[in-house]
Amino acid sequence: MYCIKCFFSAIFLLFFSNISFSQISIDQELKGKVAGLTVFSQSGTPGTPSYIRIRGNGSLIGNNAPLFILDGVPYENFNIGENSRFPGLNMLSLINTLDVHSVAVLKNAKDVAPYGVRGSNGVIVITTKKGLKPGPTLKDLLLKMDIID
Repeated sequence: MYCIKCFFSAIFLLFFSNISFSQISIDQELKGKVAGLTVFSQSGTPGTPSYIRIRGNGSLIGNNAPLFILDGVPYENFNIGENSRFPGLNMLSLINTLDVHSVAVLKNAKDVAPYGVRGSNGVIVITTKKGLKPGPTLKDLLLKMDIID
């Protein structure tokens, strides 16, 4: 694992290489590696949800969980709670840690501003190795249509 810190902003970028991980999920792998990131779980059972807080609680009543971005798709809550079919399931434990390319933790207001109110509690951007491969764009498809005609 390679750690790169950007000192000009409150961004912590973590690159994962092909190593054997000591933890079972991404959230447990981030524990203790990022300043201002608190990760704690209710029990030691694998797959139980971890509570992640960036720079403490921002609200006494509301949700304090950060916004997760997985390959460009925002997810507001990775923990499936008590009222669901699978109580206590941590969605981050379903992501294979060997497929993860990088994890960026955004803490500064300037960095989370593009995500609006949803990013007010911080943003964790997860990029997988499959998410790095660019797919065809609309411009490419229109160009192919011109060639076919």
